[in-house]
Amino acid sequence: MSLAQNKSLVVKYNKEVIETDNMVLLQEMVATDFINHSALEGMSPGIDGLIYFFTDIMHSAFSSLKVDVQDMIAEDNKVTTRKVITGIHQKPLFGIPATGKQVTIKVIDILTIENNKIKEHWGENNFAAVIQSLQA
Repeated sequence: MSLAQNKSLVVKYNKEVIETDNMVLLQEMVATDFINHSALEGMSPGIDGLIYFFTDIMHSAFSSLKVDVQDMIAEDNKVTTRKVITGIHQKPLFGIPATGKQVTIKVIDILTIENNKIKEHWGENNFAAVIQSLQA
């Protein structure tokens, strides 16, 4: 695949999977042997862990999720994004009652693309700090 095709796949992943919680599309976009090298402790590093994170954590607790990809760099079969995910804390999250606060999750992701599928993920984010801010 070309760099442009890889970047297009990652844009689609961010806008149509993360933002809208389209897990059917996620299953089409991710390789069967996908590995999330940054899965939360205790969470599966496979696609089932991603589905759980997006559906049962992110979309369960936050409404109006938006993904703003601020930078995207592609080289070989890797695409890196620096993005901001925003939403409103409308339902309980890890025992924290809904606060109605807007959250801002800052993320840097590296995705490996093989055969037009997302094969691997590495990421860094401030999700723990966001959780702490909701407890304050």
